[in-house]
Amino acid sequence: MADSKTVAVAVAGGKDCFQDLPEPVLELLLSFLPSRDAVRTSVLARRWRILWKSVPSLRFDASQFESAQALNDFASKLLEHRDRTVPLRECHIISYQDGAEDEALCDLESWVQYAFSCQVSVLRIESLGPRRSDFLLSNNSVISKYLTVLDLFRLEFGGNPLDLFFCQALQVLEIDHCSVNLGDVLPKSLRHLKIRSSRLFSRHKPQSGLSALGLVTFELADPQGWTPLLENLPSLVKSFIRLSCFCEDACDNVKCLGDCGDESCHGCYGEDGRCVLLKGLSGTTNLELISQYSMIFRKDLRWRPMFSKLKTLVLNEWCLTGNFSGLLHFLQHSPILEKLTLQLPSRKHFDIGSSGSYNPAEYFLVSKHLKVVEIHCSKEDEWVCQIVNILGSHGVTSAQISIKHDSWSSFRFSFEQPKKMSLN
Repeated sequence: MADSKTVAVAVAGGKDCFQDLPEPVLELLLSFLPSRDAVRTSVLARRWRILWKSVPSLRFDASQFESAQALNDFASKLLEHRDRTVPLRECHIISYQDGAEDEALCDLESWVQYAFSCQVSVLRIESLGPRRSDFLLSNNSVISKYLTVLDLFRLEFGGNPLDLFFCQALQVLEIDHCSVNLGDVLPKSLRHLKIRSSRLFSRHKPQSGLSALGLVTFELADPQGWTPLLENLPSLVKSFIRLSCFCEDACDNVKCLGDCGDESCHGCYGEDGRCVLLKGLSGTTNLELISQYSMIFRKDLRWRPMFSKLKTLVLNEWCLTGNFSGLLHFLQHSPILEKLTLQLPSRKHFDIGSSGSYNPAEYFLVSKHLKVVEIHCSKEDEWVCQIVNILGSHGVTSAQISIKHDSWSSFRFSFEQPKKMSLN
């Protein structure tokens, strides 16, 4: 590589510092620019006039245009002149809707269909503005044997479920602040699934569980509407579940806050006789279960799921309610558990009286594989000491327990605000 003095001399002498690079390298460099900027490079020199036509990416950013119609016009001309024989490595679309009735809409579906026709590998679509963009994508257009990554942000899908079963190369699926029905079966190729602040079903309860045979990592954070039923996830290694007050899985009895334990309680999955989450998560190796309310998890525990592969576990205060039923269940039904982490609030945020006095139905010893129990709390209250005593009664020694005095703020629920993904 030339040193800075050589480059300075070359520039001073009028030499094009890119002239020695082959065209495929230049096209790759242009692929990291927004498409509008990539087209503008055509005025740099004769050699650059048609390079943009072979760039292996499309990056449409509505913020670069004065209106959606201007973006539509630009995209239409670009797609008309682009070399369709060049496969697309990535297509990234940032659309915008300001809610005005007379505002033209970005032509998302035609751009996506073009991307699929050019064997796109990575597809990212996001919407800016005060509301989610309506995205009517027909199932016939979601068939690709090349797509490996699909990232959706602030989109409202209507009509039929978004059937991704025929995307047999899809490995990564991220859904953030969307409303979409994924159907029941995801492709076997899918390895990583993230769902954040999204509604996955209509207002009616889902009729069948979600299956993903090849899924390795799964994140479900702050779902809206009904919590999805997890059914067949045999390959899971790492799972993160965070349930918030936005779930509709709540009792009609507002006084119980989902914790009454009443079998006749209506308005939640309990009436369906189904295990919502823990059955599907029972084969994972690393698990984090965080919730403001314990209702869903506690109802799932009635099915007595066995976590035969679980090695690391993170729980917050929900596991202490109901006579410490959640904590004790995992200790008793995780035969190879190696590390347990408890993220606990200060006493002012949690009343130990809600848990009742400790009176287990049976005594047991924890797994001999358990090496450490970390308890994160703001300070050592008497109820933290009670937890230590309970652990000790089941064979956890003081040497295995580590108490860390953390700020309560680190365990609060952080509802992420939508953020624009940069094209640069």
